[in-house]
Amino acid sequence: MSTITPAERDSNTIIETQLDARLSALEALAKADVLSYVGPMYPPADDQIKDAIEAIQTHRRALMVLLETSGGLVTIAERIARIFRHHYRRVDFVVPTYAMSAGTVLVMSGDAIHMDYASTLGPIDPQVRKHEQYVPALGYLEQYQRLIDKSAAGTLTTAELAYLIQNFDPAELYQYSGDPNGATSARPEPTH
Repeated sequence: MSTITPAERDSNTIIETQLDARLSALEALAKADVLSYVGPMYPPADDQIKDAIEAIQTHRRALMVLLETSGGLVTIAERIARIFRHHYRRVDFVVPTYAMSAGTVLVMSGDAIHMDYASTLGPIDPQVRKHEQYVPALGYLEQYQRLIDKSAAGTLTTAELAYLIQNFDPAELYQYSGDPNGATSARPEPTH
């Protein structure tokens, strides 16, 4: 178990005090509540943001969100957007560096997006959970289609057949395909 030294505690206090002062100045300038979030969009980010918003005693009409994220789950981004809209009439985003994938979806839910010339929004690439990690849904579908094509051409190896049987669930493929007819060549919907 690591223990925080008095010097570390003091430095954290100094940094937090400076951040609070800068956020207060930004709130006054923007005439909005300001929330800063840096991190991935996986649970419990949505609950942490909900708790932070609900901890604000008196809400202004507007919220300004400073966001830096490598992305995550679109369902988390959607929930965060609903939380913002429940409490605020106007939601603006400031992206000083990057907001990728689910972060892009969240930013697009705003009324305004403020970016620097070097700021980046990323592609919307839905992620699915496979074997305790997240992988791009489109890559999952493309790999399945590649193996199906090899099977149709008669070039599928025994090892590939075993991989296909062990790793691909037809119900999941249907869910990720976004195609009501179940065609796996369709791109997945960003809401999955």
